Amino acid sequence: MNKTLKGIFAGCGILALLGGGLAVLKLTEPEENPDEHSGDGEEESILLWEIANSDDISKITVTPKDGDAYTATRKMEEVQDVDADGNEYTKEIANYYLDAYESLPMDTITIRTLATRSSTVSASRTIQTGTPQEDLAKYGLDQPIAVTFQVDGQENVEFLIGDISPDTSLSYLCMADDLGTVYAVPSTNVEKYREPLISYLGTTVTEALAEDDDTVVEDVLLERKDLDYDIHLSYDDFYHLDLNGGSSAAHIMVEPVRSLLNAEKSAGLTHGLFGLTASEVLTPFPTEAEMKKCGLDDPFVRVTVKTDQGDTLVFRLGNTYEAALSDGTTELRYYGYLDGTDCIYGFNQENTLFEDVEPGDITSKIVVETYVWDIGRLIYEAGDLKLDFEGVGDEQENYLVTCNGKLTDTERFRKLYTYLLKTSAEEIVLEEVTLPSEPMVSIQLERQDGTRAYNVKFYAAGGMQAYIAVNDNLSFKCRKAYVETLIRNMQIYDETDKEFTMTW
Repeated sequence: MNKTLKGIFAGCGILALLGGGLAVLKLTEPEENPDEHSGDGEEESILLWEIANSDDISKITVTPKDGDAYTATRKMEEVQDVDADGNEYTKEIANYYLDAYESLPMDTITIRTLATRSSTVSASRTIQTGTPQEDLAKYGLDQPIAVTFQVDGQENVEFLIGDISPDTSLSYLCMADDLGTVYAVPSTNVEKYREPLISYLGTTVTEALAEDDDTVVEDVLLERKDLDYDIHLSYDDFYHLDLNGGSSAAHIMVEPVRSLLNAEKSAGLTHGLFGLTASEVLTPFPTEAEMKKCGLDDPFVRVTVKTDQGDTLVFRLGNTYEAALSDGTTELRYYGYLDGTDCIYGFNQENTLFEDVEPGDITSKIVVETYVWDIGRLIYEAGDLKLDFEGVGDEQENYLVTCNGKLTDTERFRKLYTYLLKTSAEEIVLEEVTLPSEPMVSIQLERQDGTRAYNVKFYAAGGMQAYIAVNDNLSFKCRKAYVETLIRNMQIYDETDKEFTMTW
């Protein structure tokens, strides 16, 4: 025997003494009752049940060890799909819906995994056979999760789920008709049954409006306890049709002041109840006591939205609470409730803007809004100075305009109006104010088509600011320098050799 082989055998002898000897001892132990145990931890593959097509599962009943049972029932539905060539086609799929929860949004994709994850299951190991009743607790099978599949064309599949094993990739399981045999199955096959029923309810509280949906949000009313006024928005077809040539939103604010809206910034308020998504589902079918505990009987926020389809949506935000996150931190959330969807949800501050939006967050700075060639009459007044313009035409090439009854230069008229368009609602005025008896400047504007007429008046506000009143309703503040420059431009209108000042 060569030296290498001698060394190998010598090493084996040492290993036998240090570790392999344990195997020798094991082998020399008295043989256990084969009816009590099977297997020594080696990997196996034992088919426990097989359902060739998970869609054949018509009903799934889950009974948690510490909760009420719930049932998911199959419903065959047609959906649109796209093939490999990009062609659309219709196919039928099985979706599952929780019995008695049909009135609430559900996460049908996740519910479907109750069927698909375990339609066919093989055990990785047989842990114990002939297991006595008192041993079931070792595997969590004395108080198991019970699952029953009702399957088309075959007997029910009934199984019990115990604890997760020390090897977390495996979980203990036994068949309902054979409690004596404990198996280890992949945890991925059974983890979905450990989830509480609430996890299968959807957090998408309302569906978003489709691109081709022509539903019109006609009215939005936001009532909030920390505000001594309401924020009230109203749809105006005039702006939807863009007849003014410059407004950027189809809604206007009518309370606390009348103002045009910034379309992008106001969309969360005008359409925020469509595609409304919560952070979590909290309490399905709450009692009056639960509603009161969450502050939803007398909410901090109430939003009422009305559409041209006759629908009214009412959404409430109640008290706040701290929600634990998976990274160990917490997050401030609001209890929320949509009337007609009988469930309390949790909303973080990214889900909605209703809890802290202010009028100035969503309004446009535009005050004067009419496209220049749509003007039929425009009167500027400042003290004794009056410029009374009348125009007709629809574009610069054919527009004719007079000033105080005399034909005037169209371009001169346009430049003065361009400065007026720069009027900016820099600050919304919400407090009660006593205005001076006379304005610094008064503007009266009428469209040629008669669809709109309004006035804008500027008043001294003290210091370096001026008030802006629209249709005699005080709404905004701007810089006084802007108004003073407007007056100077009005004064030199007839001095055509002088250029208007466009900054202030």
